[in-house]
Amino acid sequence: MIKKISLIILIALALQSCNLGTSGSWQNDHIEKEKREEIKLLNDRLFKALMSGNTEGIKRLMAPELVEKVDSNFYNSIKNINTSFNSKSYKIVDEYNVVNSTTGLSNTLMSDASADNGYIINYKAMNKDMYVSLLMPTGLDNELLVTAIYGKYGDEWKINILQFGQYSLFKKTAPDYYKLAQESYNKSYLIDAVNYISLANQCLRPGNENFKYKKEKEITDFYTKVLNEANTNFALPMTLENIDTKPKIFKIFPQITNEGFFPMVYYLSSINVKNVKALKDENDKVKVEVSKLFKGIDKDKKNVFYWAFNEMPDGVKLVEHYGFIDKLQE
Repeated sequence: MIKKISLIILIALALQSCNLGTSGSWQNDHIEKEKREEIKLLNDRLFKALMSGNTEGIKRLMAPELVEKVDSNFYNSIKNINTSFNSKSYKIVDEYNVVNSTTGLSNTLMSDASADNGYIINYKAMNKDMYVSLLMPTGLDNELLVTAIYGKYGDEWKINILQFGQYSLFKKTAPDYYKLAQESYNKSYLIDAVNYISLANQCLRPGNENFKYKKEKEITDFYTKVLNEANTNFALPMTLENIDTKPKIFKIFPQITNEGFFPMVYYLSSINVKNVKALKDENDKVKVEVSKLFKGIDKDKKNVFYWAFNEMPDGVKLVEHYGFIDKLQE
């Protein structure tokens, strides 16, 4: 599973009341052309440095006060981005310019209120003139959001907030997976609902606390509701009593593949994983029981994966297993 990378670089104290003292704010094409061109040059440099893992290049874009505050985790994150999200170009998702009457204010910016993926940006404005760029490397199925917030220091723009986070998985955002989770839940496909809302949760804060989806509370409430129901109805580990070998399911989760996410079922078997024929006979029975117990797990998807273990993996020791693919669609 792709891990979320999130970093905040702030010169900030407590947030104050929203936009009090803001002289004006502009979005995208309504921003002054000269100012947009200035920031584009900096964004180009930022993107190039990110994709090459050039930490020194990024430091030169940062406010001087921040250079002393960053630690090794920051530099390690930069070096890892070009591995996980390598791209030759980027696009601007949105950009905003806010002019404040004084410094130290809380700026709150809202995207299109009607959009399912509508969001709110909130940050501490350390400068009178602030510029927010939401950037995204192009050509990726699993998208990264780069939130770069610049402040005007004299005649020069410097970054004083920089964050990186998982924006989408296979081109679907947190609200997209939330919608799929709701659809599955309404069909009583509880395991699918759990898997989809878990994916939504992975993409929920691509800009950490400075970026918040308008539907975030709906999503988090639904996440809690669905997981509680699943834990009540499907207490794991679960022994399949109708099978004579008594295999025991201990984990179900969404498995990433080149084609997307599909359910993965982990179970303990008393049959040696080297005895493939006996293991396959057992797996045929496991698939039948799983289909009965977890409604919808084998519906509306290409595959369900099964891994049989002879011992419970602990996340440290390499544990031998044997895998099966239940191909539901060609």
